[in-house]
Amino acid sequence: MYVEVLSGAVDRWDTELSGEALVDYVLSCRAALPAQDLGAGVLSEATLVAEVVYDRALISLAAEHGIDVAPRNFVHPRIERARLEVELARRGVDLEVPVRQPDNFREA
Repeated sequence: MYVEVLSGAVDRWDTELSGEALVDYVLSCRAALPAQDLGAGVLSEATLVAEVVYDRALISLAAEHGIDVAPRNFVHPRIERARLEVELARRGVDLEVPVRQPDNFREA
């Protein structure tokens, strides 16, 4: 079921984000993921939306970096997410960094 939902989201995503703007978007989507696992079989609508949005952005970023990726690989989303994050890290894209704040939002 998740694969179908993600495939539809990827097919309907009309964006021109690339480069640093895409990385920033992926980081903000990653930051919106739930901080803890709710347990097997427990998935809220908000969690599902956050995961689909992150995975859709992650797929786009991975493809931009030449990584073989497709929604059908998300049969086990956590495993595929982790694989893509590792592959991106190998290519110098660190998704462990905090979300970057625009200059006008820096704390004094």
